[in-house]
Amino acid sequence: MEMQKIIFIAGKGGVGKTTIAVNLAVLWAHQGWKVGLLDANIHSPAIPRMLGIHPQGIVGLVEGIEPASPMKGLKVVSMALFIQNQETPIAWRGPIKQGVIKQLIADSHWGDLDYLIVDLPAGTGDEAMSAVHFLKGTAGALLVTTPQALALREVRRTATFFLQHHVPLIGLVENMAEFSCPHCDGPLTPFGEGTGQPTAENLSIPLLGRIPFNPQVTLCADMGKPFVTSFPPSSAAATLREVGQQCQDLINERMRFTLLTQIVYKD
Repeated sequence: MEMQKIIFIAGKGGVGKTTIAVNLAVLWAHQGWKVGLLDANIHSPAIPRMLGIHPQGIVGLVEGIEPASPMKGLKVVSMALFIQNQETPIAWRGPIKQGVIKQLIADSHWGDLDYLIVDLPAGTGDEAMSAVHFLKGTAGALLVTTPQALALREVRRTATFFLQHHVPLIGLVENMAEFSCPHCDGPLTPFGEGTGQPTAENLSIPLLGRIPFNPQVTLCADMGKPFVTSFPPSSAAATLREVGQQCQDLINERMRFTLLTQIVYKD
């Protein structure tokens, strides 16, 4: 199987995009796939902490970057791994960030991967431009939003950017959707009462899932333990498993269609 590169994008911060990227990577690794996880958020890299990985310094950068491997089947690269003092700010301009992202992609010892998940910061800044430029042949972008009207509007703007740069969209994930009140079992919508379905339909992509709000997800991230393995019976973990399977199915379907098109065109 050829390595599939998947970009995780969001229109605004705080929608849980990185949390989903981390847990999906862990899920696939536990299923036996070989997964690379690139933290392309240069200014606020958080993935190592969410996986309980400690900084490993910059030894060996001349020969290439050796990813951290917190579990079998998963390799992680992040700027946070090279900063001993995690409170040190990273304040770089565009050209420097572009060079660093290129190095993280090209000079890391990824090895033989099934999937490379690239977690971008929200919006369409330097990191998004660099990813589009350096990640040629990307399988697609996975959009993450919340039910909040502002988040839905901004994710449409971000989706348009990637479509303009010929990056196909895999689908939309709506995070932190409603959950049941522990006292009355009524539905609560802390992040808005909207839905991603109209947005998905407008973009002609599937809504892959609505992940319910769960305080345990935040707790797991702070403790460096993925919730998909810490609380597998939870509805949030179950929904993420469905999202992961749909994502793989859509990528495989697109690969088969592309191969068939190439064969027909060749003949």
